[in-house]
Amino acid sequence: MKRALVAVAFGALALFGAREAAADCVDPVEKAKLIAAKRGRRADERDFVKQGRHELTVQGGYYVSDLLDGTFVVGAAYTYHLTEDAGIEASFAYSQVRSSVASRLEQDRGVTILPKQDRVYLVFTDLVWSPVHGKMRVFADSIIHFDIYGAAGVGIIDNATSFGAAGQFGLGSKIFLSKSWAVRLDVRDQLYKQQILSVRQYVNDFSLTLGVSVFLPTRL
Repeated sequence: MKRALVAVAFGALALFGAREAAADCVDPVEKAKLIAAKRGRRADERDFVKQGRHELTVQGGYYVSDLLDGTFVVGAAYTYHLTEDAGIEASFAYSQVRSSVASRLEQDRGVTILPKQDRVYLVFTDLVWSPVHGKMRVFADSIIHFDIYGAAGVGIIDNATSFGAAGQFGLGSKIFLSKSWAVRLDVRDQLYKQQILSVRQYVNDFSLTLGVSVFLPTRL
């Protein structure tokens, strides 16, 4: 019985020694790669680089006015990214002035409430700050990066009922599809003074847009 226990003990020691020897024979470089793969990528690693790049965007969506009817809005934007978190954006958008109530009053009473010139131009310059960078796994081997950002700036709303100068605030998110393309969703609040007939007041108009962006240079 004692001989059997001794034999088992020696066998266990021999097996342990063999495992240690095998571990020592592993290539250090391959071992480091295996450890890195096991741990996964660090949270601060980013596949998508924005700093120093130019972003061109086309977008469209819905424009909601305080005093008038909601309508479409289409536009474009150019953003220069100073850092991964901060950028400067110039945007241009086009919409129209519409009011079903004003149209009925004009027809029933023969008066002019809204000017015949119904176009609306929105031109703004914003500072963009992206404090949130994240990523999500879509499929087993697919990771999508995204940003959540805020924007604030000044500009002009040019139409027959506006006094021109306006402030703009908003939030948005970008989902990066590749190293050069992204989809973005933006909500903007425009504050400005509007006049209809003899009434002048500050209004808050909102726009919700969906856009596609390309980052230049496309190859890094």
